Amino acid sequence: MEKEKRICLRNRDFNFIMYLAEYGIITNENVKLFYDSKYYYKNRLASLAKGEFVERLYGKVVLGRKGKSYLNKIGLGYRNINRNETYKRRMERISDVSCKVQLAGWYFEPSWRCSVNTYTKRGNRFIGVMSREKRWWQESDEDFFKRSYIVYFLHKDITPRELKYIDKEIDRNKSQFNGLIVFTEDEKYLYNPKFEKIRYKESYIIPYNKKAWEIFEIIKNEKFMNNKVREIFGDKLISLKAKSFFEEYYIKENNAYTYIFYMPFANFYLMDYLNYLATDDFHSDIKVKVVCFYEYVEYIRKYLNIAIEVNCIYHKHR
Repeated sequence: MEKEKRICLRNRDFNFIMYLAEYGIITNENVKLFYDSKYYYKNRLASLAKGEFVERLYGKVVLGRKGKSYLNKIGLGYRNINRNETYKRRMERISDVSCKVQLAGWYFEPSWRCSVNTYTKRGNRFIGVMSREKRWWQESDEDFFKRSYIVYFLHKDITPRELKYIDKEIDRNKSQFNGLIVFTEDEKYLYNPKFEKIRYKESYIIPYNKKAWEIFEIIKNEKFMNNKVREIFGDKLISLKAKSFFEEYYIKENNAYTYIFYMPFANFYLMDYLNYLATDDFHSDIKVKVVCFYEYVEYIRKYLNIAIEVNCIYHKHR
């Protein structure tokens, strides 16, 4: 009989097992979040699998027999990924988003840890809440949500009925959160937004790909976009932060006003406002300019009036 492999758990192993206890599943690739190098994490994953602390299934990792036994021994529970395919795919998506948020330097709190008072008989549809900074010790939900983004995920097979429930939930929560982030696997939702009642200061529908996470990593610094606007337009800028719902500036030259806004992703609520400024007769004496990342200029340009000038920010890909 083959002798069982003994594994000495290190701090990073413990953190990894605790993550699996909460989310139930993770991709092989995302395991690197918990270890220093790609070679080390692969070796460590192989050792944990051989010791039956984890089990590898078609590119995914779940808790193994000894991992569950270990958690029971120290008095902690764990999430069982059952055979329901819908539930399994939802947990895979939430786990993947959580890992990518953390790799980009942001904080993510999954939906089951968020006490958002919108639960219905059909369940909440959001997958979690993300923020630039962690929730502070004993911070109230009200304060945490006011600086955070409620997050949704539109998968390729989402139904019109599910979209309807999401729309209603987005509307109910508009006064609680700073922003709304909707990730989508299907481009048809980029060019045909389904949510008619978006009323968040920041409301983004974002393609779920590597480019998005590079942008999130850059704008982890909340002042990044402000600084870029100042680099482009110089010292003539006057901020309207104290008087405006949006982060905006203006330049006055020869009694003509140019209003300047920024958006790292296509912000639909803001774009509606900009189109109003650019086309309304009452504002016919002003110009409107927008600063965005090059990756999203085509997407943003599609929704903006032709009279609005778009300035691009370029950055080096990792």
